Amino acid sequence: MKGRWMCAWMGLFLLATSVLQAQVPKIGTDTTLDVGTYNVEWFGDSINGPSNEVTQLKNVTEVINNMDLDVMGLCEISNPGYWAKLQANLPQYGAVITTYTQTQKTALLYKKSMFRLLYSKSILLAFDYEFASGRVPLEVALESQWGSKKDTLYFWVMHLKANTGSTSEKLASYDRRAKAAEELKNYLDPKKRLKGIVLGDWNDDLDVSIVSGKASPFLAWRNDTNYVFPSYRLSLAKQKSTASYSEMIDHMCVTAALKNNFLPNQSGVMVGDSYIASYRLNTSDHYPVWAKFSMNFKAWVGVESIWDDPNATEMLPSTLEVYDLQGRLLFSGDPKAVYPKEMGMYLLRYGYAGGLTKSVKVFVR
Repeated sequence: MKGRWMCAWMGLFLLATSVLQAQVPKIGTDTTLDVGTYNVEWFGDSINGPSNEVTQLKNVTEVINNMDLDVMGLCEISNPGYWAKLQANLPQYGAVITTYTQTQKTALLYKKSMFRLLYSKSILLAFDYEFASGRVPLEVALESQWGSKKDTLYFWVMHLKANTGSTSEKLASYDRRAKAAEELKNYLDPKKRLKGIVLGDWNDDLDVSIVSGKASPFLAWRNDTNYVFPSYRLSLAKQKSTASYSEMIDHMCVTAALKNNFLPNQSGVMVGDSYIASYRLNTSDHYPVWAKFSMNFKAWVGVESIWDDPNATEMLPSTLEVYDLQGRLLFSGDPKAVYPKEMGMYLLRYGYAGGLTKSVKVFVR
């Protein structure tokens, strides 16, 4: 009888572990600017996309919360009520959404502790046909809130024409994507001094087109050395950004003024199927794509003077532990690798050679 119970228990254990999946991973760090783009397939629409809107809301919230990116461009927000619920689930983020009339809207989330919204607007209205009959790009300007010197970063979220229909319709859609990309590049070329990122669902690839026998519709843009595409390395590595097809069609492009901040090889795809069961059916047909950038984040108050002063004779700490006022450990590691992104009061405990420690309270604003 004992052996029979053991077999039954093992069977239940194997059944349980077969459906358990790992938690969506944290991508964002305190020392980098972390940016992503995510098509959330007909988000909140009761007819199209995932059929259970409550589950989709739960899963999309989990993806965004756990990835912990600083800025996230979104495509296919399709229900104002569920858009409001998503914002309520993500109180750490500010949010803007486009005003065009199409149901599938683009939007941008940004960490309120890191940015202040300057403005948002639709651009290139004269090319609404090329931009999928009205899905014109959303332009958002954000003012940085770290350090003593404010900076402005620009984000352009777009959702190009999908590759659907007959062969002739796909060729026409290809031409519309190519023309839309050309016009957005023409808009950005004179703005070389702006630090910005284009992100969204481009509905085509950067190495070669998803249309058989065609070059990438973004080839001229990709070859322009004034820009860098963090997602291009993913295309070359044959990664994919959708659950159903084998190509990278969600991309990011960085302007000249910001391209040197992109950290080489620091881009990737969060493959949702690995973390959420039945992801394709209950969350989205796209995966989030992310990239990391180096920025001049302000060091902890009272720490920067130690490392920045070449004449400092004070013994440098070798470890640092950061606690909130509830006593929860937020970080433990290299003192020079820690940068605050959230306002508030913190307890910093430094460790020195010989077991010495020193604690100090700091206020980050």
